[in-house]
Amino acid sequence: MPHDSETGMILIRDGAVLPPSLAVESDAFLPGWRVVKHFDGYSFNHRIKQANWNFVRLTGEYKAKVVGRAYPGTLRKAVTRILAGLRGRKFNSLEVNVVVLKRFVGLAFLSISANRRHIQDRGKVSA
Repeated sequence: MPHDSETGMILIRDGAVLPPSLAVESDAFLPGWRVVKHFDGYSFNHRIKQANWNFVRLTGEYKAKVVGRAYPGTLRKAVTRILAGLRGRKFNSLEVNVVVLKRFVGLAFLSISANRRHIQDRGKVSA
């Protein structure tokens, strides 16, 4: 069963530029992506704003459903599906909003919902 920590989980693309004053601990999650530790979307947004940067929520909500029993692997598989559908779009972070583990006819499946986010310096806003 998913823990509350997965809701609001923030993933940051490797190499994304962050405010110099923001110390962020992260772990590898997928190739090219890291999961931020000790922050949910709300608290991370607050810290970014304190550094006078933006943590912009881009349009669209992206969903994926994956059949599987092993929760960590299933979550990675669902996020991989979302990221595959977003190739070529400009964003450097992803916020996982909803994680639900359900059962139907004896099969376990995970349903997730995520939003593209972009971290940027307010002084260097790009189009």
